[in-house]
Amino acid sequence: MSDFNYDYQRYAILFVDDEDKTRKYFRRLYGETFRILEAADGLEALSVFRAHASEIGIIVTDQRMPNETGVGFLAKITDQYPDVVKILSTAYSDLDAAINSVNKGGIYRYITKPWEVSELEVTLRRAMEFYLVKRELNGLMSSKLQALGNVIYSSRLAAFALAPLAAGLPAKHVAEAVSSFVRLGAFGAAAGGRAGAMDAGVVSWRKVHEEQKQLAGALEETLKDGFAGGSLADRVAAFAKSLPAGDTLEVTAEGDGFRLTGATDAFPRLLAGLFGVGRQGGDEAVPVLAALMGIYDAGASVGRQRGDALVIDVRPGGAAAESTAGSDVARWLFDDDLLISSALGLL
Repeated sequence: MSDFNYDYQRYAILFVDDEDKTRKYFRRLYGETFRILEAADGLEALSVFRAHASEIGIIVTDQRMPNETGVGFLAKITDQYPDVVKILSTAYSDLDAAINSVNKGGIYRYITKPWEVSELEVTLRRAMEFYLVKRELNGLMSSKLQALGNVIYSSRLAAFALAPLAAGLPAKHVAEAVSSFVRLGAFGAAAGGRAGAMDAGVVSWRKVHEEQKQLAGALEETLKDGFAGGSLADRVAAFAKSLPAGDTLEVTAEGDGFRLTGATDAFPRLLAGLFGVGRQGGDEAVPVLAALMGIYDAGASVGRQRGDALVIDVRPGGAAAESTAGSDVARWLFDDDLLISSALGLL
């Protein structure tokens, strides 16, 4: 592909060297082709990089500098920013250190002083092209993984919605209950804290499937507790008590419905556990989901008020009239794909 197809100024080059003349020389030579940021040593470079991390595609750093060597500076950012292309500029006397750094995989290439101007420009162009292509491929892969993740997590939530059938328990509106659980957690005040990123590894997805079977089995065994009590008040009380220790909901009767308020918000954490995202397990979420299914089975619906405080309203007569489990789940899978995507993006 020809050079004109690449935008060489889309991302910046951070050039690090303790000599003023060298920095000016670098900018004069390559400033028209590339967007350049500068730093005089490793400590300043770390500060500049942290302030502009999303803008920087390449780092060119001298090895010998006061306060911090080039390799030392690069070592501090490699783990968190592995895709940034790193080039070490070094004198022949430091060649062993440069070669060792390249061999260890942290550095894309080393260049020796004094530079050959045209050769260095070619190196910078190829490095920027490499970074741009890698970013594009990562974006495409991320989209594919998100789509596959939606399928996997839709399957998991459908298994929870079908748990009452597997348990031989007559139940109404179970898919609506699962959907309600997702909304309670995804749009909570604490949802922006990101409980953990979805792991794209095949081994992790296999683990997600195994956890799905275990949690669905646990839900089958727990459902009877959620459906205990004939009145809506009994089931609301069971829902309030189902939360993990330390997360309590105060129940207040309001007309023919109920309001539940809490000082802490466990639902984003519970939803992350139900999805298998992050370190939290889903065991503590299962009794809450079972109790929520009990409320929907009683013909009520659950909604969350937006705001900093945790306020949940339970209203009778809010569930859809249709209650066949199969059609309920089918409708939910079709309608709530966007909800799943939103939940995964917030966790």
